Amino acid sequence: MTVGIHAMPGAAPRMTRATLAPMTGKIEAYDHLPETARAIREQVFIRERDWRPEFDEWDAVAVHLLAFDGNRTVATCRFYADPDHSDQPGRYVIARLAVLPDAQGRGIGSQLLADAERRIAHSGGTIAAVHSENDHYKFYERRGYQLTDELYDDGRHGWLIKALI
Repeated sequence: MTVGIHAMPGAAPRMTRATLAPMTGKIEAYDHLPETARAIREQVFIRERDWRPEFDEWDAVAVHLLAFDGNRTVATCRFYADPDHSDQPGRYVIARLAVLPDAQGRGIGSQLLADAERRIAHSGGTIAAVHSENDHYKFYERRGYQLTDELYDDGRHGWLIKALI
């Protein structure tokens, strides 16, 4: 990984996202939750964000994607047909998108999201839905998602959707 270091006299060096190298690996799909995906989600969601419980019944039915940088697993997400919106056939949920902190800012999350969308469309899906915290809305909006009126009482979570055709 290429890292840019900028140092001011007397200041600690800092990395800038613009100088990070792009991912040099691949994305693979699994019909079960791989241990490496579990470890990434534990790091990002439990240790960093204190989400509990992190693992649920959707892990058993979801397609799990892993992004590799070389031989190292650096990101994961899952997707599954949305059983809560039977009025919208073809709606899929993309969830648990997580990128390890040292791999963030390199477009890996965007690549993983685009790969999930392609796989959903290939399976006949027409709508991708993402449940997100409001501090991540912009990430999804920049990729064509629109915030719906399905907001949660806590004011911090909502659903964003994107037409895939």
